[in-house]
Amino acid sequence: MKAPQKSSQSTDFPVIIGVDPGSRTVGFAILRSRVARPRMPKDFEVADAGVIKVNVDLSIPERLGHIHDAIHGLTEELSPTYCAIEKAFYGVNASSALKLGEARGAIVSAVRRRGLSVFEITPAEVKRTIACAGAASKEDVSRAVTALLGFERGKLPFDATDAVAIALACGLNLSYATLASHR
Repeated sequence: MKAPQKSSQSTDFPVIIGVDPGSRTVGFAILRSRVARPRMPKDFEVADAGVIKVNVDLSIPERLGHIHDAIHGLTEELSPTYCAIEKAFYGVNASSALKLGEARGAIVSAVRRRGLSVFEITPAEVKRTIACAGAASKEDVSRAVTALLGFERGKLPFDATDAVAIALACGLNLSYATLASHR
């Protein structure tokens, strides 16, 4: 994980917003710690999870503005203390990678406006931490999140489950000392 920037907010119990970035659909989840020093999945609970759907008929700048505004609004409403976001991965399609990078920029900009520390984690790190396999499928990650946290995605897209997994992986991979030093 990349070192975070210092947060201007503080709390005794960490609250993490996990974000699965995309240019059409953005998954988000809010994980609240039940204890001051979370160490295990049972130390967290899902406070909220969902997706931000962006109208694909909008121009890319309009989509990015919508994503930025929606994430900023969530951080104002739900008051997380940290943000965990999936790192961009390099695929075959350069255009898709560029759009994903732009969406990540809109998201990071929105959470930094609130002073949140940003932790970046790769898809493989999330899968290894949550499903014990770096090549786990979205179904495997969803089942693992259900087993670890009791979170049922219901009719939500996998983007929401992925966001829960991103937030939980961040929470589990960071020691309390790391979290506490970035308050």
